[in-house]
Formats: sequence, C-alpha cells, structure tokens
Amino acid sequence: MKFSNDRYSRLAAWLHWIIAILVIVMIAMGIYMSDIPKGAPDRAFFFNLHKSIGLTTGLLVLVRVWWRHKNPPPSLPSDIPVWQVKVSRVSHAALYGCLVVMPAVGFAASQFTKYGVTYFGLFKIPPMGSNDPITRDMLQNIHHIVAELFIVLIVIHVLAALYHQFVRRDGLLSRMKL
Repeated sequence: MKFSNDRYSRLAAWLHWIIAILVIVMIAMGIYMSDIPKGAPDRAFFFNLHKSIGLTTGLLVLVRVWWRHKNPPPSLPSDIPVWQVKVSRVSHAALYGCLVVMPAVGFAASQFTKYGVTYFGLFKIPPMGSNDPITRDMLQNIHHIVAELFIVLIVIHVLAALYHQFVRRDGLLSRMKL
C-alpha cells in the first residue's frame, strides 16, 4: 500500500479539527437540550450557547468552504479502489452539505421565535421574522433530520479514517495532522 505524503494545509487541518470539536459539542449539547423542560432556569442558557456556538461554527464552515475551493485537497493514494474514491467524494460532499445546512437552518429557525440569538451574551441578533411557530417547527424538524444524517456521516467518516489508519496503513490520516 502506498503511503501518501500529500498533506492538507495547516489552515485546512486547523479548521477541520476545530469544526470537528465544535460539531461534537453541538451534537452533545443538542441531545442534552432536548430534555430540558420549558421554563427550567438552564434552558435559555443552553439554547443561547448552542445558537452562539452554531453561528460561530457556521462562519468557520464558510471560511473552510472558501479555503477548500481555493486549495483543493491532496489526491488520494493511487491504489485505493475506484468505488472507495467515489464513496469518499459523495460522503465528503454530504458532510459539507450538513456543515452548511445545520447552522443555516438552525439560525433560520431562531428567526421565527421571539428570542432571536444572544451571541455569547455579548449582543443580541433580533429575529428578522415574526414569531411563527409553524415555520419555526418546520425548520427545527429539518435541523433534527439533518442532525441525524450528520451523525451517521460522522460515524462513517471516523470509521473510514480508522480503516485507513489501522487496516490499510496508508498514511491517509496523517494528511490532517496539525
């Protein structure tokens, strides 16, 4: 098996790992938040924190998408089967889709509440829409469905990375070193 010396740029690697950590925090927080009853003192804190981290993640994703457009990823080792290359492209496109859709839909859902977004307690982004529970619920449902798809894609992504690290031993994981 061929070792790949091609690496992602430092910025691409940093963005990958920072966004990965933020996404894991967001998923865990989203699961936790769903059990906080309305009216509980912690509810507003966790929802605002989730929205603030989500907005930050969304902005970092935009930087990452722009950077990737300007700096294509390194090529895959030549001995990877064609079907795996195709699956890799589709799964990466789906991951990027989730990375863009999740914060966009979450922010949009916040625009149809009376609360908006209080960004880390620093300032408030007031809602641009009306307090519309039907639209908000529809957007939150999309947010939840995409979150479930995202979790599946993340598991596949991690398993594929582990496969390359421990089964193929082709050095693919080292391309994303900081």
